[in-house]
Amino acid sequence: MSRAFSLRYALLAATVCLTIVGCGKSAPEGMPETVPFTVKVVDGSKGIADVQVVMDSESGTGAVAGTTDSSGVAVMKTTYKNYTAKGVPTGDYKVRCIKNPTVDHWKTEEELNQMDMGERQAYFDEWSKKNDELPREVPKILENFDKSPISTTVSSEGEFVVDVSQYSDK
Repeated sequence: MSRAFSLRYALLAATVCLTIVGCGKSAPEGMPETVPFTVKVVDGSKGIADVQVVMDSESGTGAVAGTTDSSGVAVMKTTYKNYTAKGVPTGDYKVRCIKNPTVDHWKTEEELNQMDMGERQAYFDEWSKKNDELPREVPKILENFDKSPISTTVSSEGEFVVDVSQYSDK
């Protein structure tokens, strides 16, 4: 095999690889354009980690969500017809912030599997009650679409800040 022939094979292989990598899943018909957008969830000036942020629009242009990192910032992504793109379509949104505190289970999976349905239900009822008694970093009112008082308009790239200290479940 000549050196020139080997070089052509190598170039052809590289071209095929680049073509395959460059031809990722394309956006479906009707997928709205998005702009980079983040939501920062704080308590005063302290960011809150592991908050699921959901932005709901009346236009129904896909599911918009993200989860906050250790600094309280969620990079928002839009999912439309099983395709996910970074960013948010422009428009008006109701914002929900969800973080449910949970108690560690005190029964092992093996112990749970040995319980009958009544015992198991009683255990989970008690576990749920203990969860409800835990202090919340994010008020429950911010979880509910109908009750959440938070809204924003996305018109361009940006960041929206939610200070949970401004809201109460009372």
